[in-house]
This record gives sequence, structure tokens and C-alpha cells, in this order.
Amino acid sequence: MNRRDLLIGAGYSLSMLGLASCSAIPKATLNKQSRYAHYKPLISSMDRVTHSVVGLRPFRPQGYRLESEPLGNKTIVHNYGHGGGGITLSWGTSIIAAQLASQPMARDIAVLGSGVMGLTTALLLAQQGFKVTIYAKDFPPNTTSNIAAALWLPSSYFDRKVATSQFLTRDKPIIRGSFSRFLTYVNRPRYGVYWNNYHLLLPQVRDSIRTLPGGNDLYPELATSTEDNLFGYPYQSYMKALIIDPMLYLPAILQDAQRSGTKLKYLQFKSVEDVLSLQESVIVNCTGLGASTLFGDTSMYPIQGQLTHLLPQPEVNYSYVVPTPEGYLYMFPRKGSIVIGGTAIKRAFDTKPNDQLTLSMVRDHAALAKKLTA
Repeated sequence: MNRRDLLIGAGYSLSMLGLASCSAIPKATLNKQSRYAHYKPLISSMDRVTHSVVGLRPFRPQGYRLESEPLGNKTIVHNYGHGGGGITLSWGTSIIAAQLASQPMARDIAVLGSGVMGLTTALLLAQQGFKVTIYAKDFPPNTTSNIAAALWLPSSYFDRKVATSQFLTRDKPIIRGSFSRFLTYVNRPRYGVYWNNYHLLLPQVRDSIRTLPGGNDLYPELATSTEDNLFGYPYQSYMKALIIDPMLYLPAILQDAQRSGTKLKYLQFKSVEDVLSLQESVIVNCTGLGASTLFGDTSMYPIQGQLTHLLPQPEVNYSYVVPTPEGYLYMFPRKGSIVIGGTAIKRAFDTKPNDQLTLSMVRDHAALAKKLTA
């Protein structure tokens, strides 16, 4: 399988923002007198690779499922199918899921899944005084959410050709509510949420840009430019964006949930009958891709993504996304590593990293870094 095959479909997340990838990477280099001359280049080399990981995003073309359903003598609240926007949307949809779960007024509530949706929903319910138990086969750091790149940017979670106007109308306040809650965690070291200089770089000038999800006011310092851009690209969209480090954030939220009284139980569900056998009468389904089997959601499929972690560079305080003819490249700095990607392969279930892809990503990011010193 060649690299183009590995990256096929990668442009879907950018196109949702009205930022579809273009046809060629420019050869222009950055002038040393640029406004970005103070940026330190990424050191991207194989000897700095610590590990690569592969995650499977639970993608529903029509968008996430967020609703209550009576099933047998149980009330099932669904909160799954967030594609590549799981961490970004977690507070917004989990607030609604918690509201739905509280309506039957049952004292005991089960939450299925310990990814970001399960943890967030459980925390909200426990803080309201409910007796909450999370049932999952794994807990952080062994969840799909731990693998996420986790830039706060609502994208990659529905297909505009399929999603209804009702979904889009409901989605906007969810985005805004999630962003508002994430702001309360900014610069609290325990949670690993912090501001970053984000650049989307395109090889061709665009005439216009679609309003960003939730409203442009959620993106501080949002601006576009056609000259003196990072890496010498002809077109740039710049903003301040939140980066969430899952390796800090998820354990912190889990600990908060436990301190609020949430119990944890290791349990793997193989069928909906297993779910209905739980003693709780209210069950919140945050199983992600698992909902395909448990609740027969055949509309959902995985989108595979591979990330590579490099040794950290504290001096790197910017991030970027660069569309290429084969997909895109992105880089997000964290305290403990530099995360580079990325891929988006539809209906791929393999979670084993591809060594050749790791090498290609490392080389391509190194080529971009050279433009800062050219």
C-alpha cells in the first residue's frame, strides 16, 4: 500500500471548514525577515521518534447520536459517533446527555465507555449527586481518546451532504457550550489545556472562507493573509487555538469523576442483552465504535488515523496543518512530545502503526522545517 492509499480521504476534515486541499505544495521559502523568523524549527528525525500510534475515529456521516431511547425496561441515552471531533465536542454533547439521563430521576446511572465522552458525562452526573458507575473494558491511558491529536477545532464529525439542517442548528450551541467549558481549564497545568498559534496553510489563494463552526468569535485573532506566511505558503488562515493534551487531560477528568463519587468497573459488553442485564435502569451509551455492535448502528464506520510522537521541544509554540496532494500534514506541540500526522483512512480497522508511513511523515515535516532556516 503506497502513501497515497494510506492518506486517501484525509481532506474530509478540511473541506468541512471550507478549506479543501489544493493541488501542489509551493516551493517558496520563508524570508528570514519574516514575522515568523522567531519561530524555532521542528526537529523531525527518526532518532527523535518515541512511538507511533493508530486510533479509529467513530464517524457517522449524519453526525453524532445524542438522544434518549427506551429499550426494554431501561432508558438508554446515546452519546457517541463524534468522528474526529470527540474531545472538542465532549463538554457540549455530554452536558445534554447528562440532562437526558437525569430526567427519569433514577438514583443509579451506568455509563458505558471510558473515553472522553464517558468520563465527561460521568463527571457531570456525579457532580449532580447521582450514583454513577462507568463500565468499560479499558480506562485511560488505554482508550481511543488518549490517541487523539486533540486540537480544539470542530471538524471531521459529519458529512455536509448527509447531515440535516436540524442537526446543524442543534450543533452550533453544542460547539459554543463545549468551548466555554474548555476555557475554564486553560493554563491549569494538571489538565494540559493551553493556547497555541495555529496556522492553516494552503498552496493557492482562496477568494473566501466559510464561517468557522460555532461562529468566528470562538477563534481569537482569526485572520487570513496572502503574503509573508509561515513556510512561504501563498495563503494562510491564522488563529489562536486550544490544544488539549489527552495524556494529562483524561486522567485529570477521570480523577475528578472519582473524587465526585464515580465508581469504575472493568466489563466488556458483547451484545445489547449484556447491557440490559445491568442493574441500573438508566444507561448512557458512550461506546463510540462499539455502538455499531451493541446497538446495531450500521451507519457508523471507523476512520483510521496514525500519529507519531517526537521528543518534546519547549521552544516550539506554534502548530500547523498543511494540505498536500496526498492528504495533509499537521504538527501539534505538547509538553511531553511533539505530535505529527496525519492520516484519515475510511473503513480501516487495523490499529498497528505503519513504519513506512512514520518515516514518510518524519521526512515531510523535516522538509517543512527547513523552510524556516532557508
